[in-house]
Amino acid sequence: MNNFMAVLSLLREFPTTMFRCRRKFQGTRRLDGQVVVITGGNAGIGKETAYQLSLRGPKIIIIGSRNAENNEKAVNEIKSRNPGANITALKLDLSSLKSVREFAKQITESESKVDILINNANTPVVFGPAQESVDGYELQLEANYLGHFLLTMHLLPLMRKSVSARVINVSMNGHVFGQINLSNINLRNGAYTAIRAHLQTKLALVLFAREMATRLGGKDSNVKTYAINPGIVNSRPGRNIVGRFFMALLTLSIEMGPQTYLYCALDEMVDNESGHYYDNCRRVDRMVSRAVDDQTAHDLWQLSEDLVKLETQYRI
Repeated sequence: MNNFMAVLSLLREFPTTMFRCRRKFQGTRRLDGQVVVITGGNAGIGKETAYQLSLRGPKIIIIGSRNAENNEKAVNEIKSRNPGANITALKLDLSSLKSVREFAKQITESESKVDILINNANTPVVFGPAQESVDGYELQLEANYLGHFLLTMHLLPLMRKSVSARVINVSMNGHVFGQINLSNINLRNGAYTAIRAHLQTKLALVLFAREMATRLGGKDSNVKTYAINPGIVNSRPGRNIVGRFFMALLTLSIEMGPQTYLYCALDEMVDNESGHYYDNCRRVDRMVSRAVDDQTAHDLWQLSEDLVKLETQYRI
């Protein structure tokens, strides 16, 4: 059943990919003077997003990932492609609440505001028995969702100092097959499968954006929230010609991957929108009921505050 759900989530992507119907963001808005934070920005679509945003002149782009060597390589690569980029990397392990707090503290000490936060980092599905984080939570739950929840709340005071800040949660279309198990969020006692855990985190990110928008006052807040589907991106092209052909047919190029990121980070059309889900540079209004369940979103938020032991001053 879980493999079937995985296949279905992939099939949802193929029509727009195979028939080249993915849109390219055409906006020209710049980011002069702005501070951008991207988790998982040292590889793949996160790194490409950092590069493409760097072309718009932000004050600084901060990428966070746990591999120091890859962080340095990513910074050097982006600067080689755009010598004018002001980009730095800080260590961030989203499967450690301590690491998340330290990362947020470093940004708070160095920056007076944050304008764009892209919660991009993603722990891929690893089949096999459940793995636990250092904090004792199911690994995907913490690395994909709880870590981002805690980071966002710790950076919210800086985002409130921005004229207009945006939080972008990177989910996937497979969230429609996810379920939030509030009474067993770690999927213990036989409930765990890798796919079920992964899809739960992707639905959680959609509900997180929705509930945060509600708590902040929706479109009237200076901090807007968005959840997005980037599509299936080919970040590691095949080495042989046959492999490259099929990957090109079935996936997006790395250059096309960030387009919905850019749309939600920059487009004037979404200036007064918050809490919604976006795909292919468009807002998606026809959502499955579990992705717009306000009671579940509210309950998940309260549970998340407890799980990360969110300090009183960061609660909203």
